[in-house]
Amino acid sequence: MPLLVDGREAGIVRGTVAAAPAPQTGWWWAGGVLGAVVVGLLWRWRGALAVVAVAAGGVVAVWVVQSAGLAASPAEGVGVQVLARLWPLLTGVGVAAAGVVVAFRKVDVLLGILGACLAVMVGVGDSAVFRYGTLAGPEWGRWAVAVALAAGIGLTVAGGVRWYQATGTAESAQNHEAAESDVATNA
Repeated sequence: MPLLVDGREAGIVRGTVAAAPAPQTGWWWAGGVLGAVVVGLLWRWRGALAVVAVAAGGVVAVWVVQSAGLAASPAEGVGVQVLARLWPLLTGVGVAAAGVVVAFRKVDVLLGILGACLAVMVGVGDSAVFRYGTLAGPEWGRWAVAVALAAGIGLTVAGGVRWYQATGTAESAQNHEAAESDVATNA
């Protein structure tokens, strides 16, 4: 294959193109699910959830920007590539911002919603990186998607549990069951 550099022939590249071996997809999914369980179990500690949200959102944002930088060309600059990846970037930044807010205020439902967005937009949406041998982005792209999947699902569960506990729904459900049993015994 001849190469042209600045309009002149610079050399020839010869060789064979071979597909890179695919990673073991199951291990990446298992790691994401296990990570989600660990993050979900942190539901009692708001500070820990804030750290997870800031870290996961930051990892995703850096991954998206670095991927855009690697995909940039003279015809399409980094700005165009970032715009092409706008939703995952906004999701990462939003989750990081929610982590900062959660550190100072009790906004559990926001954490749960943004965790779901992170899990769907980046974790599941970019999960194809788990099955391809070569990535169109940084080498650590699989790790970024696994972190997004784990943190997203875990933050969704933890935010939901914290919100459920904070609304007093558990107590009202118990009071409702007690009232129903009193009515049944009196009847």
